[in-house]
Amino acid sequence: MPLKTSRKAIILSLLTFISLELIGWQVGRIYLIAVVMILLLLVSAWLSLSKKTVTYRLMVGAVAATNFLALVSFLTIVNSSLVRQLLIIGAAILQLWYWRRGKSAWFNNQTSAWWRLVNAINLLTVWLAAATLYGWQSFLAWPIFWSWSIWAIFLAIMIWLDYQVAELPLTKHWPIILANWLIGGELFLAIYFLPSSNLIQGYLLLIGYYLASQIGRTSLLKINTAKRLRYQFLVIIISLILVLATAKWF
Repeated sequence: MPLKTSRKAIILSLLTFISLELIGWQVGRIYLIAVVMILLLLVSAWLSLSKKTVTYRLMVGAVAATNFLALVSFLTIVNSSLVRQLLIIGAAILQLWYWRRGKSAWFNNQTSAWWRLVNAINLLTVWLAAATLYGWQSFLAWPIFWSWSIWAIFLAIMIWLDYQVAELPLTKHWPIILANWLIGGELFLAIYFLPSSNLIQGYLLLIGYYLASQIGRTSLLKINTAKRLRYQFLVIIISLILVLATAKWF
């Protein structure tokens, strides 16, 4: 049976598009508009899932909210108006698909497709945030500790979301979660000193995040088969080859 698009999904998608366009026209109100939209996403998830646990409702809203926040931040370092418009349209479509796909997962227990979508959204969010932080670091000449602190907080949220979606309790699996967080923090510092653009630096950090998160979670879920491992390492190898072959290092 084909999925039906709810009015809520359409409204949130349109609000995402309108809010991002308003930020482009009224950049001085970026904080106000971003905060209002993030609150709308969180409240929408909270009210829609009244029969779910508090943690579940927070997770559903936070996935959409963190992606929106990362995109808003990324738009501050984009100069091309065409790229900005494509990103805004893409963000609206992504919100539409997220809430549309989520409806069947939350109420009909059809979670597999939604989980895959959330994993893709979270990976995109990580890349947007990492590229933005590296861009701000270069442009604003911050002390590296500031950027790293923001990344550490953001990374903790993303790892929490990943493990909540996979239904892996943090109290039980905290050693692996802590290891993933420490690895991500160290990678941020190591990649910062590489002589390349912020987009490539963010992409390299994304590869490291993907490797640590995917292998860790699939091992705990006991679905880390040889076929899955080969697929994951193939994705990582191809990604690294693309970066090493095409990026400007000097």
